[in-house]
Amino acid sequence: MIGPHWSKGWIIENCEVSDSKCSGISLGKYLQPNNENKWSLGFVKNGTQTERDAICQAQREGWTKERIGSHIIRGCDIHDCGQTGIVGHLGGVFSIIEDNHIHHINNKQDLAGAEIGGIKMHAAIDVIIRRNHFHHCTRGLWLDWQAQGTRVTQNLFHDNMPPAGTFISNDLALAEDIFVEVSHGPTLIDHNILLSAVAARLATQGLAFVHNLIAGSFTMVGQGTDNGGIQYPTPRYTPYHVPHRTEVDGFMTILHGDARFYNNIFVQQPISEEYTAYARSTSNDRLDLLNFIAGTKPYDGYPTHDAYFSQFTYAMAKNKALRDLYYMHLPVYTGGNVFFGGAKPCDTEENYQVVDRDVTISLVEKDGQVYLDTNLFDALPVFELQMVDTDLLGEAFEPEQKFENPDGTPILFDRDYFGKKRGVDLIAGPFSSIDEWNQPLF
Repeated sequence: MIGPHWSKGWIIENCEVSDSKCSGISLGKYLQPNNENKWSLGFVKNGTQTERDAICQAQREGWTKERIGSHIIRGCDIHDCGQTGIVGHLGGVFSIIEDNHIHHINNKQDLAGAEIGGIKMHAAIDVIIRRNHFHHCTRGLWLDWQAQGTRVTQNLFHDNMPPAGTFISNDLALAEDIFVEVSHGPTLIDHNILLSAVAARLATQGLAFVHNLIAGSFTMVGQGTDNGGIQYPTPRYTPYHVPHRTEVDGFMTILHGDARFYNNIFVQQPISEEYTAYARSTSNDRLDLLNFIAGTKPYDGYPTHDAYFSQFTYAMAKNKALRDLYYMHLPVYTGGNVFFGGAKPCDTEENYQVVDRDVTISLVEKDGQVYLDTNLFDALPVFELQMVDTDLLGEAFEPEQKFENPDGTPILFDRDYFGKKRGVDLIAGPFSSIDEWNQPLF
């Protein structure tokens, strides 16, 4: 319905965008006739290879920070669109998407495939997605390829799943609040409330989850990054960029890991029988596939920082070229997480609390505003937490880029879901104090 196409600096503000047959707002791409439907019509090059070709061609033809992107979508009500509420491929770089209500997307199921979601973006380089309300979308937010410098902060996600009675035809049809796919990061997800049955599908690396309330599971950890081949290996090589630029700096497969989880609250909620039945029927009910256990448990077996890097020191000392080291899972970093009601930590979790108590979480609407109804904060343990900042999070491994602001300045995570400054006594989760949860969330 609205599309900047291949331009820079649009402001789309306070609009109601609804009932688009396909997408409500497109943040742009441009026509490359030589790549137009090449995969689906010619079958000669796969879609993944066509995508790499398109990215490199765009760079040659002027895809730069000076010319493309930097749009603002603010305060819009985007709903009942057929495929995506907001979509973007290359054209949405350096944009801000804030204070929008994005809901009931793809519910009619007229369209399917790999471009579905409240927001679906390729190459969300330095895109900030904040203070939005995503709900009743078949998939909340899908960041596909090059979520480099992307920050998802202070958003409310819930009820993002296929409509009741939808036939689940494949693994991709099992939806979630956030899907990050084949990106090298850094992708920052902080101070969000994630309440859907599946919180995130993490077929990716270079992540940081900081001060979130997460009441769903992580799926596809360590999987979902090849191209589905049967006879031959089919790894997907995806690009990473010069920090805060569009110029391609390199290509690499996804090694998985390179993930950070600090000061989050994980809650095990009742598991959808529809989801578990499908997972059993396909023999995919595993931690690394269709997992429905909340917490960092799917990262069992991933190395710590010291365990990972000490292997290279050993190899150098023994003068051995141990090439397999360069293809193993990358480290996982943790601290300050709390696990409720059967949510489980990974086997290298540090400085954490497991609370053997079932808690309830629901949302109630009053006078047009949404509130959290929960007994969680009656049982929230208080223990010593570390203030998280850019230095603690370090660099995403492949692009060697810090988890920082788009202008390259560091982030201190001292502001909560509501923007309130945290005090000296830190608590896990998105709020700065246990008294804040009864304020309207959106």
